[in-house]
Amino acid sequence: MDKAEATPPKHEGAPGAGSPAGAPATRVVRPEFTGGAGEYFRIWIVNLFFSLVTLGIYSAWAKVRKKKYFYGCTRFDGETFDYFGRPKAIFRGRVVAFLAFVVYALGGELYPNSRYAFWVVAIVLLPWLVVRALTFNARNSAHRGLRFHFSGTPKQAAGVYIGSFVLAIATAGLAYPLFIKRQKEFVVASHAFGLTELRCELSGWAFFWIYVRASLIVLAVAVPSMVALTFAVRGLSHIPESLSWIVFVLPTLGIYAGYAVAYAYIQARTTNLLWNGTSGRGFRFSSSLSAKRLIGIYVGNIVAVACTGGLLIPWAVVRTLKYRLESFAMTVTHEVVHQANPAFARVGATGQELGDFFNLDIGL
Repeated sequence: MDKAEATPPKHEGAPGAGSPAGAPATRVVRPEFTGGAGEYFRIWIVNLFFSLVTLGIYSAWAKVRKKKYFYGCTRFDGETFDYFGRPKAIFRGRVVAFLAFVVYALGGELYPNSRYAFWVVAIVLLPWLVVRALTFNARNSAHRGLRFHFSGTPKQAAGVYIGSFVLAIATAGLAYPLFIKRQKEFVVASHAFGLTELRCELSGWAFFWIYVRASLIVLAVAVPSMVALTFAVRGLSHIPESLSWIVFVLPTLGIYAGYAVAYAYIQARTTNLLWNGTSGRGFRFSSSLSAKRLIGIYVGNIVAVACTGGLLIPWAVVRTLKYRLESFAMTVTHEVVHQANPAFARVGATGQELGDFFNLDIGL
């Protein structure tokens, strides 16, 4: 247990604590990213180089280095965030994840039916993995000396990640928005800043209509694009055999364009719903992402990264993050002294790395 966590500070607070007398009762705090694409590019290229040279071993240290940079460059109410994750803990988690993958791959080749047993075990362990991953990330994140906390339990995670997902499958996808809504509520409402818990209340119908409109966007973009591209290709008098693939590729571009636009729309609308429905003792959050602007940013990022062979990935990441932070705000309704949680225990990174290794999206 860290000494800083053992004794709750008497005057240490979250944003706004210790305001002078006569200050306004309500104020708005907006985050700011003080880093730049050039700085992050140097970190990114070094991380990529050493990860490749060491066959992925350095990736644990690269992950910590990246997180420390973004945390340290995100200023909120005059102070930046801190990340305390240890590379060795993350590396051990990745070793376990890699061994699990090797057992799955070899077992599947030697005994194909063993894959079913593996997936049964994976589903049973999923709630535990979710909780361990979110707890590890929360307890290693801090602001003004106070660490965050995640209090969700595997039982609660099972109801969300297994129960709601099974319902979504049983309803042929109609209940999928409910699954996303419950997932976001669970993640946010289980977090706390020290001992100050967050509250999150979301509308299931609001999520449902967002996904309905996103489906219409896919159709509105994909169908006309497919028709136009198909007629354009057929209108060509002669297509060399070496370019015959165009007949199949171009129409599918319309489908991907529709999904890309719909994805950006969903991201903007669900993010706004999430933070506009989240609050805590003495403060509430808000988000005002524009779907049109986010679509423009995503499209620009894709084009820039594709045209530079991936070298502009850092620029795209920083560009997107800056806009997201510009659209985020916290309204402080009254100043509160936030106390540290004295009950922290160290949490390993195995759950997080298993989730990352098998590409499980368990966050927001």
